[in-house]
Amino acid sequence: MNGSGTFDRDWGERTEPLNTRLFPKHQGADKYQITGIAKRCDWVFLSDTQEPRVHLIKQTPPHQAPQTLFLSLRSPAIAIERFAVEVLPQLTRPFVLVSGSEDATIPRQVDLRWPSFGKALQDIVDDIRSHPLLLHWWAENLDTQGLDRLSPLPLGLVTTGDRASWFSPGFSSLGSRPLTALCAHRVRGGDQWALRKSVSAIAATHWASWAYRPGEEVPEQEFLNLLQRHSFVFCVEGGGLDPSPKAWLALLNGAVPIIRRNATTAAYSSLPVIYVDEWQPDALDRARLRAARTDIISRFQSGTDWRDRWLAPLTLDHWWSRICEPLKAGRSLVPDS
Repeated sequence: MNGSGTFDRDWGERTEPLNTRLFPKHQGADKYQITGIAKRCDWVFLSDTQEPRVHLIKQTPPHQAPQTLFLSLRSPAIAIERFAVEVLPQLTRPFVLVSGSEDATIPRQVDLRWPSFGKALQDIVDDIRSHPLLLHWWAENLDTQGLDRLSPLPLGLVTTGDRASWFSPGFSSLGSRPLTALCAHRVRGGDQWALRKSVSAIAATHWASWAYRPGEEVPEQEFLNLLQRHSFVFCVEGGGLDPSPKAWLALLNGAVPIIRRNATTAAYSSLPVIYVDEWQPDALDRARLRAARTDIISRFQSGTDWRDRWLAPLTLDHWWSRICEPLKAGRSLVPDS
């Protein structure tokens, strides 16, 4: 991006999107590469399904107390228990906590692929949230709204390859796209995919006149091409609550995510998205899409620099600035509503 209002075609090479996920997984907590949000934090507390189950990395000079901490929830119960015992007692300054790198949810754990948190574990989560030095907790896959000192953080984009491949410079405006919505999501065996199966069935019947469904799961490059040929994209959550990385990919390619409203998606409220309260046939129709597209064009695609402004809130820089706001203010933020 540049100040002249001309879209910088090298933006994807130089700018890092928000991302919270760490890899490689299932090889031990000491094997992770520290990237994205975690790379910017003072301390990183890693967890994994294999030994060693936890590992603490201090990215600050010796004896310097941290102010930003990243808690990896790859193994959620162990991560929370060990963080409370091994890390919290070492903290001596007000701090901001960021948790993520897995679909497990906070504070109750409602993802179908892990056990729900029992009372003992929920008590530990409450103890962390009420710690006298905690200024704010930014949680990926937040499952409860309105809690003091706790806000949702999108997972952003998951990519381990060439960043320039995840979006097309100069993507077209919504006004030049057909009034259609892309329904192309991964469906596997297991209860966590039931919602996506249901939405696919609704798209094939009630929404068939404006919803496009490929005949089968499409390769990544074809999916990226499809994103640029539709105004909207169904971003139906899987087991977790976050509609990304699909929502992030859609926005990076100029399409508008359609997402279900929950505690996590409150973090998307300042972005060009459409909310549905539930994935039901009467939640959407062509008239609502047309009105939403007109509104989004007027708010997000005016002026010569609209692509710059569209992309800026998707970056790691943007979200890191938000994460650090409580440190600058010296107090917690008002909970997201």
